[in-house]
Amino acid sequence: MTRRGLRARLGRVFAAQVLVIGVATVIGVWITQLVVEDLLTRRALALEAEHVWALLAADPAQPLPDTANMRGYLARPGEPPPTGLAGLRPGFGRHMVDGRNRLVHVSERREERLYLVFDEARVSDLAFYFGLLPLSIVLLLMYVLLFVAYRWSHRAVSPIVRLARQLEAADFEAAGHVRLDLEPLRDTPDAEVAAMIDALDQLAAKVDAAFERERVFTRDAGHELRTPVAVFKGSLDLLERQGAADAETLARMRRTVADMEALLETLLLLARGEATGADGEDTIVNEVVAREVETLAPRALRDGNALALHDHAELRVRAPPRVVQIVLGNLLRNALTYTKGGQVDVTVEADSLKVEDTGRGMSEPELASAFEPFYRADDSRGEGGHGLGLSIVRRLCRQFGWQVSARSQPGRGTAMEIRFG
Repeated sequence: MTRRGLRARLGRVFAAQVLVIGVATVIGVWITQLVVEDLLTRRALALEAEHVWALLAADPAQPLPDTANMRGYLARPGEPPPTGLAGLRPGFGRHMVDGRNRLVHVSERREERLYLVFDEARVSDLAFYFGLLPLSIVLLLMYVLLFVAYRWSHRAVSPIVRLARQLEAADFEAAGHVRLDLEPLRDTPDAEVAAMIDALDQLAAKVDAAFERERVFTRDAGHELRTPVAVFKGSLDLLERQGAADAETLARMRRTVADMEALLETLLLLARGEATGADGEDTIVNEVVAREVETLAPRALRDGNALALHDHAELRVRAPPRVVQIVLGNLLRNALTYTKGGQVDVTVEADSLKVEDTGRGMSEPELASAFEPFYRADDSRGEGGHGLGLSIVRRLCRQFGWQVSARSQPGRGTAMEIRFG
């Protein structure tokens, strides 16, 4: 959707008002011309003809009208019509008389014809001075008032426009550095704009404080959470050297610690909001996929699954290798968790990565909720995991501008695809 600024909208409103007023004025002038020059003039000529006929009936020698605007002619039986008026029938019409286009009224009584030739020039002048000219002055005044109103409206919204530009220029991605230079706008006389400026200042301060709390928490949490994991790993090494536990138990504990460490690193990465695709490095996805498939191969064999890699093209993405590893690792672990004695295929194309399994699959409601945090299908309660894998995948894909999609059928498996283009 295309958004337009307040100034542009005010300009369109002003132009629309000017157009409407102009059209209304033109229509008014046309109606004035019609009323004054046609209706009133014709009505006056008809009344004048009735008056002349009445005078002639009383006195046949009564002189015909002869003024600056009108001249009368009378054609008695057997007499030719006046020059230029031959062939005219009773009624109104415009005809060339003495080289000028004039309004002629023809009436007939007792086989006599009365011709009233009216000069409309003076009536047109009167229509101009008493009709068109006043309307033009009113139109000009309305245009001036509209322009003044436009300028006042422009001044009224100018602080809002400047405030919008300040917000557009603000860098809300820089944690701890959300600063709005609103001091030049504080001299506005508008109470509403002043209230907006104060509210934005308070909001910016709160956002800065929230960024700082998040930064401190991420730093402290990273340190405090890594320490027990490191201690746990060291204890496992000690137990292995002392032979205090069987190899299978130690291997299961090491896998649990590795999963915890991977989850911790992922959550810290998301909490820090680290580099997006525009800032990252080029990573060859094929190499990351090969290492991850090799790492998870023993787990697949333990559950009787066949894990296969199909490398069809070299795929490079602009992202840290750790991000690609987290995304792929979560997809693979999710596929292996819900597949027993089946097949898991990883396919690398020129612009996409696909993980397909032949596991238990998901119904439509389950698939709709699969990417929600902490969601696990009822049948998977005993399968382990935290229900965060696919949620983390979706968050990372959104952060780097990738598209993740899923399709599944109960009992036939699930396919997850990430498109990097």
